[in-house]
Parts: sequence; structure tokens; C-alpha cells
Amino acid sequence: MHHVTKVHFGPLLAEVRTKVDSKRPLLRYLVDKREGLRNIHPKELLCSDFSCLHSPFSLPDLFDAVELLLQFARGGKKILLYGDRDSDGVSSTCLLAFFLRSHPEFSHCNLEVMVSSESDPYGLCKEALVKIKKVKPDLLVTLDFGSSQADEIEELTGIGIRVIVLDHHEVPVRIPTNCALVNPRRLDSIYPEKKICTAVLSFKLVSAILFRLSEEFGRIYAKTVTDSDSKTKDTIYFQNGLSIPKESIDNSKITENSILPYPEDFSMNIPVDEERKLFYYQCSKIPDFFAGLEEETDLAGIGTITDMMPLTGENRHFVKLALQSLTKLYVGDKKRKGLSELLKELKLNPHGITTKDLGWSIGPVLNSAGRMGKTEEAVSLLLSETTTEAKTKAKQLLSLNEERKERTKRNMDRVERYFARKAERTTNEIVFCYEPDMEPGVSGIVATRMVDTYKKPAIFLAPDNGDARGSIRSYGRENVLELLESLSNHFLHFGGHPEAGGFSIKLENIPAFESALYPTAKEWLAKDKERSTVHTIETDFTVLTEEMGEKLLKEWKDLEPFGQGNPDIKLAIRNAKAIHLTPLSAGKHVRFHLIGSGSLKYMVWNKGDEFQKFMSEHGSFDLVGCLEENFYQGRTTLQFIVEWFGIAAENSAVS
Repeated sequence: MHHVTKVHFGPLLAEVRTKVDSKRPLLRYLVDKREGLRNIHPKELLCSDFSCLHSPFSLPDLFDAVELLLQFARGGKKILLYGDRDSDGVSSTCLLAFFLRSHPEFSHCNLEVMVSSESDPYGLCKEALVKIKKVKPDLLVTLDFGSSQADEIEELTGIGIRVIVLDHHEVPVRIPTNCALVNPRRLDSIYPEKKICTAVLSFKLVSAILFRLSEEFGRIYAKTVTDSDSKTKDTIYFQNGLSIPKESIDNSKITENSILPYPEDFSMNIPVDEERKLFYYQCSKIPDFFAGLEEETDLAGIGTITDMMPLTGENRHFVKLALQSLTKLYVGDKKRKGLSELLKELKLNPHGITTKDLGWSIGPVLNSAGRMGKTEEAVSLLLSETTTEAKTKAKQLLSLNEERKERTKRNMDRVERYFARKAERTTNEIVFCYEPDMEPGVSGIVATRMVDTYKKPAIFLAPDNGDARGSIRSYGRENVLELLESLSNHFLHFGGHPEAGGFSIKLENIPAFESALYPTAKEWLAKDKERSTVHTIETDFTVLTEEMGEKLLKEWKDLEPFGQGNPDIKLAIRNAKAIHLTPLSAGKHVRFHLIGSGSLKYMVWNKGDEFQKFMSEHGSFDLVGCLEENFYQGRTTLQFIVEWFGIAAENSAVS
């Protein structure tokens, strides 16, 4: 397969079981290999509940955001939620809108919801400012953008509009003034997690509002600790789930009786740190607090997966809680009619929604609306109030997603023809593709597939409303925002994450941009001295064909959810012999079995012709891939997804 030059084979299962001293040696071995998991208490690794979440009050400006929302709601003012068009933007906007619409504290406010469309440049662009000024809100809440747009925010505050920004993108040196900027990436943020999505920030804001409205808000707890060496005693103070310095306590309002003892004896299923334990304890004293938050986790989990946040720390718990909530939503009568009907239309497994469902089914459908210039369709579905309305809108959104797939396919066909004509373009440090007949809206998907094919950073550019819009995706650890910054004189707008960015550009500037791109990218990549020039596949284990099966999959099931920062378990099989080859989709894909592994299906996606040609020349081969469950037409079966196949050297392969 393309560009794979080396495969590192993991140890045999028997070796691990012999060498690792544990009741579950394979699981222990995997955890120790993963930096984001190895230092977690075993109970927190295996279980998730609300005690695993941090207090929201350590997020910068979050308390100010809570006070602004309550103040404007109680005054009957107009509040405008304005979200980005991607899945995280839609999820965060709808999560907050659902809460504000349903909670009695906000029954008197005039709430309006808007989202950007694919034709708009990113964020608070000129078009967005026109729309906002036309609505004339008293309070604007931007979701998934705004951190880097101080000038535009100050223009709005200058005409009397108060602004809250919920965002997780990179924060520039100059941040907006007279604005509540809730962003964990701020330099002054003490929040324990930096890489959380905006949908999680919406969840944090909701939980903070509920806590603010309770009697627990502002209460001070004290814990006496004894130094093990000097035997001296000291007192630690806590408020709203955070430790606070004694100097910050207003002694004029505090008496000795008003300081409550830290709940040392409070029983916890999962051992967590002092701050999380106390916040969980306080929340558990608030009637229906967790029951009200349970359903809010669904969109937070969807945003986390679709925005490719690392599945370690708090993100891991959010996704696990979301999967539990979505499974209940599927079979129960919950308030999220739109999401419930979408799950049914997608024909997902009612016995358990999976991470794969979030990333490969639910997320792409929600994203498709923004990609096709109809973001409001996704918002309308998620905010549906009746089952009939939700069913209709779910069908419409699925139809829109099919259009998105066809557009992506047409663009990929053009990309393949483009590089077939100009093969020399694939030899550059970065692969770049633009032609006037490319279709807009799916540039991120196409750029990602270019990275997968050519094993290099990639840029895909397409005409869009008189200009052009492009997406860039990283291949390794390189920061694409640095490259965009160095080429910013060519753009109308740009932004994004270190791994994925976007930009808009005038059509007439594209030739100059491409000319500057290649030498600039070469310089950019040369800075990364650790960047390997060899594409390497690392595998967790080398497995015998007879060891493959459901029993093996269960060995590491507790490591789920898999995704960014916690990849699926990669298995290698050596000297395999394939039988019963079945071409699918006119040979584009192939299904086969291996001698020794019974009825287990092996799947090769998008490389069917290449695999069949390879098999005609070789009797046995090595392969790398992942074992997974597949739910289709009401049945769950096991299958192995092949990532690589070839003939390997002793511990490396060239193909």
C-alpha cells in the first residue's frame, strides 16, 4: 500500500502474558504504553461518572458568563446564540439553547439561535457582523469562534452589545476587552484540561448555572491536614469545587460556624482528587442535579469525538457518559426528539451506541449540513420539539448527507485525475490540489484523504462564492497554523487547530500562494528535527490467526473509547494465507478469510484491486489492522479492518 516503508511488530500475546505480572496482562501492558492512561487510578480507568469531572469555575471568565446570562434573562433581554457551522459548533449551540429554553430561570428572556453557513468566512466575519447587528441582541454568545477576533468583538461592544465567547481555539496575544472569554487555552487559565471542545464548554456553562442557582454556591469548606515530617497542622479552604487561599475569604461575612467541614467520610465509587471529590459531594446535595445533566452529556460527547479531541482525561469520561446517555435516549422518551429520531434513522444498535457511531455516523450527518451550506437544517433537527417534526427533519438531513457523499466522491475522482496528470506534484513536501471545477463544502474531508494517501501534509482548495476556500491537514505532529501564519498575506481569513486549519483566498491570489507554499512548507517542516522521513506503522501485538476472535477483543474492551490520543489496538498477523476472496463494489473493496481464524471476516477498504493483484503474486503475506464489532441489519458480527498488507522483513516492511 502507498508509502509504507516500515512496520514494527509488537510482541506475541504469549510473551506478554508470561512477562507482565497482572490478572489482566494484555490490558496492563497496553495501559503502561499509553502516556494519557498509565497514571490513572484503575477504577477511574475502568469507570466513569460525574465525580470524574472538574469544577467548571476554574475556567477563565466562566463565572462572569453565568452572571451575564442570568442578569439578561431576568431582565427579559434578547440573547443571541451564534454558533459555528461544524459539528462542534452545532452541538455546543444546541446544547446551550436546549437548556436555556427548558429551564424556568430563562423563561422570560428573548432567545434567538443562529449559525454560520458554508458561504460565510469563519467566525465574526463581515457577513456575521451584519446579521448580528440586524438582530440587535442585548447579549451575544458566540460558540466555537471569537478568541482571535478582538477587533470585531470590540466593534459590537462599542454599540452596546455585551459578548460571551465560548471557544477552544488558539488564543492570540491580544484578547477582546469588555468580554467574557471562556477558553481553556488562555494563558491565565487554571483549568486542568486544555484540549476540550466547545460542546464541553457549553456543558460546563450549564452545570455552572445550575450550581450558581443552588444553596451550595459560595459555601466554604475547610480541611485540616498534618505535615508528616513536622507534625504541624494546616487548613485548606475550598469554594465551588476549588481550593482557595485563606486571604481570599471575606472575613467580614464569614463566621467560624459558617465554614463547613470537608466531607472526609463521603463515600466515592471512584477515588479522585480533593477538589473533584468536594464538587461532586456538593452537587450530590442539589436536588436532581445529576439527573438534569445526564442528557446534556450527549452533545458534549458528539462534539468531543467529531472535533477530534484527545480521548484522555476528562474527554474520555465525557464520551463514555455520552454513550450511556445516547443509548438511553435511543430506547427512552427523552426531551431530545431530534437526536433520538436521528439514531433510529441511522439504524444504530439500540443495545449500545459506540464511539464509532459518533465519529462515523452521527458526526458526519451533523457536519454535512454545514458542508452543504445548510447548517440550520442540523440545528432545526436537534431543537425539534415533536417526534413527527424530528422524524421528517432526520430524513432530510440524511438525504443531505448523501448529497455530501456524492460531492466528496466527485471531488476525489478529480483529485486522482489531477495527480495522475501531474504526478510530480506528489513529490513536494506538502501536497496541494486546486482546480476551477472542484466543488465547495467538503475540502476538509478531501484534504484528510489526501494525507491518508500521500502520507504528507495536504491542502485542498475549491472555488466558493466568488473566492476560494481551502483546508489543510497535518500528517504528523507539525502545526499547520504556523504554516498558515507565515503565508497569511495571501489570505482573506484563516484559522483552526494545530492539526487542521482552514482559509479563504481570492481566486487571483491562488497562483502566487501556490508558488510561495512549497519553499515555505519546506522551511516549516525542516524546523521539526524529530520529524521522520520514513512512514512507520507501530503495532501493539503480533497475533496468531487462531487467537483472533471475540475473546481477544474483550481483553482490551475497557480501554474504550478509542480515538485521538487513545488509538484502537493495532494487531499484526504474519505469514497469513487468504481464502474465499469476495470483491465488493466492483472490486473497490475486498472481503476474505484467513486459514486458521474460522469465520472471522477480513475487510480491505478502497484498495480492493491492489489487494487482488498482490494476492495473485504471493501465496502468504503479513497484515496490520484492528479487530472490531460491526452492527448491520440487526446483527452484530466481528470483523478485522486491514490497514496494511505486504511482505515484511524481520521487523520492518517495504512496499
